[in-house]
Amino acid sequence: MSEVTAQDNSNVAPVEPATPTPAPVPPAPVPPVAVIPVIAPGPAVAAPVQTVPTPVAPVSNGKEIVYAGMDLGTNSSCICISLNENDENASEVVPSVVGYAEEGILSGILPGDSATLYGNDAIRNELHLRTVRPLKDGVIYDLEAATGLACHIREKIDPKREKNIKCVVGIPAGASDADRESLQQAVGKAFDSYLFIPEPFLAALGYRDETQLSNPDYNDPVKNSLFIDIGAGTTDFCIIQGYYPTDDDQMSIPFAGDNVDKLIAVGIQDAYPETRLSDSMIRKFKEEHSYIGELKYGLRVKVPVGGKPKKIDIGKQIGTACNVLLDECFRAIQKVISMASSESVFEMLQNIIITGGGSRIKNIAPELQRLLLEEGYENPQIQVAGYNYKEYVAKGAFKAAQSTRDNQWESAK
Repeated sequence: MSEVTAQDNSNVAPVEPATPTPAPVPPAPVPPVAVIPVIAPGPAVAAPVQTVPTPVAPVSNGKEIVYAGMDLGTNSSCICISLNENDENASEVVPSVVGYAEEGILSGILPGDSATLYGNDAIRNELHLRTVRPLKDGVIYDLEAATGLACHIREKIDPKREKNIKCVVGIPAGASDADRESLQQAVGKAFDSYLFIPEPFLAALGYRDETQLSNPDYNDPVKNSLFIDIGAGTTDFCIIQGYYPTDDDQMSIPFAGDNVDKLIAVGIQDAYPETRLSDSMIRKFKEEHSYIGELKYGLRVKVPVGGKPKKIDIGKQIGTACNVLLDECFRAIQKVISMASSESVFEMLQNIIITGGGSRIKNIAPELQRLLLEEGYENPQIQVAGYNYKEYVAKGAFKAAQSTRDNQWESAK
């Protein structure tokens, strides 16, 4: 593991002043900084520490250390890094797609005549590529493609690999040992050091607004909340209570956005057998028109049938599929609520937060809240995280990376 080194000034002789120096001026007060929990590798609760930005970048083995946070997702991935010593950060979302050039493709068709393209480049040129989605159900499905995607994302930070990149990476709450091993192989080839932390916890950390912590009316999502991360491959539930969650605080179900897509596709195929819609077209319709509640009719979209445009009504198919997701989430959340301690459960019910792509489904929060009320839970309050849901896991991972101790990092082999 790399060790951070500091400049040694012990052998530099002090300079004697020629004239008496005036009394020192007291330093200006340092503004308060956000308190971020230290992420421990086990269930033990770690004491919070303060991170103060320094104008001198840390160095390890002669390389500048850059802290990063990454969400390697089924549909899209996101990387978050620090822009400067003032701790300003930036994030970029990359579609989780890898495209391999079709055999015999002519020169000049693909950008730079590349044999492999990633993200948006792969999507723009998919007609001439064999496209692969490296992750399925939230975990790595194609190790070679996942490794290439992770390396592509690293190159966005450090194209020449001149820096020491320490990256915290989100991992699904229910990931198996085999899933973790695959992620280690992919991430280990992309970054110098890494650490895996459950994605719902990172989403809470990324959603947290440190500027509001002194506000007595602010409901801190890291203090006591229940996060529901509805992704493409899995829906993850995690009780967040100010420390690294244990297995007893988490649950994952293999029903999420991809399953909704499949139900919509089957419903459309049954109603309109002449249609042949691609996965990307189904996903686009879902993202634009998804809703939960009473079925709607008259939601018409244009699709190709035999090369000709045709308008079809997909309101029933989308509503039916999304309502199935609601039922799955309702059954799962009841189990998770029963896992909370009696001292924390009532307060936790006031702070249930839905994030991930599923959080954009219209009415999901009020409908889930309604079901909990009807089941007898006392005054549950459910909200959605907002439009920046794709960035929350990566931003939380970046915050965690900044306060991770040296002995907690895994070094790339």
